[in-house]
Amino acid sequence: MVGLEKKGQEQSLQRKELVAFHEAGHAVVGAMVPDYDMVQKITIIPRTNGAGGLTFFAPSDARLETGLYSRQYLESQLAVALGGRLAEEVIFGEDQVTTGASNDLQQVASIARRMVTQWGMSDKVGPVMIGSGGDGGQPFMGRSMGQSEPRWSAKMGRMVDEEVERMVANAYFVAKKIVFENKALLTELAQRLVDQETVSAEEFQTMVAEKGVLTADYEVYGSKPDEALPFQKLPVSL
Repeated sequence: MVGLEKKGQEQSLQRKELVAFHEAGHAVVGAMVPDYDMVQKITIIPRTNGAGGLTFFAPSDARLETGLYSRQYLESQLAVALGGRLAEEVIFGEDQVTTGASNDLQQVASIARRMVTQWGMSDKVGPVMIGSGGDGGQPFMGRSMGQSEPRWSAKMGRMVDEEVERMVANAYFVAKKIVFENKALLTELAQRLVDQETVSAEEFQTMVAEKGVLTADYEVYGSKPDEALPFQKLPVSL
């Protein structure tokens, strides 16, 4: 639930700037990663569900019709979800990252784990279903007819955790590079949000054309980056 807009609510300039950079981070990364949805609207008007702002993405007709998502799309989604945190980190410093990023981290952990355990999108783990997939109990590779759940070794559990961490780490550093390289675009969008609270798709596309620098390549995430994540303990998967 995205919640309804709470128009007319007074916000301090400091909070407006923080939320503006957070939402700008989502939008900028979303515009620069491959095979992702178009940004429809960015707003820093608070929502009734407690969110300080929101970035709306418009799925393509094909995705709406089929409900199917490629590995490239999901890996891009991980980076987009981390874009808000990265913007806070780059602009205000790692020690000033707020709790507003907690929902994003939960989303990232959930998507990455399902990619590994339910959708067979890890070359290392392979095309197996590990744990309940919420699909009504249909068999899939690791689970045969008449069995409710296969038994997996502790080694497989560690491999799953390693693959989830690898995907999150790659997404983090892809998003970080995009935010750094497109800092001028990020700053301009954040300032526009502070001034007028909402930026349309057309306004944003004009800014991207004028200020956009780095677009991420089409490629699925490979080996784990050498650099360590600043947050090693991921939230429990939803």
